[in-house]
Amino acid sequence: METPVDSEFCSARKTIQSQLAQHGFRLDAQHGGELPQALPAEIVGLAFEDFEHNRGSGQVATLWELHPATVNLLP
Repeated sequence: METPVDSEFCSARKTIQSQLAQHGFRLDAQHGGELPQALPAEIVGLAFEDFEHNRGSGQVATLWELHPATVNLLP
């Protein structure tokens, strides 16, 4: 999933940054990427096939992303 840095998504980005910080993960311009371990989350966004990114793995066999996304980490 991807949350853009555009101004209309600032509150959603700040929310996920705060939630991830509670789990010891820093998300900013210098830190980000893949989480070291999965966290249960509820994610809302549009399915988007983003050709600009190198996506997919043995566990995730798709190029599709949720983009833009809002996230709520679950307890």
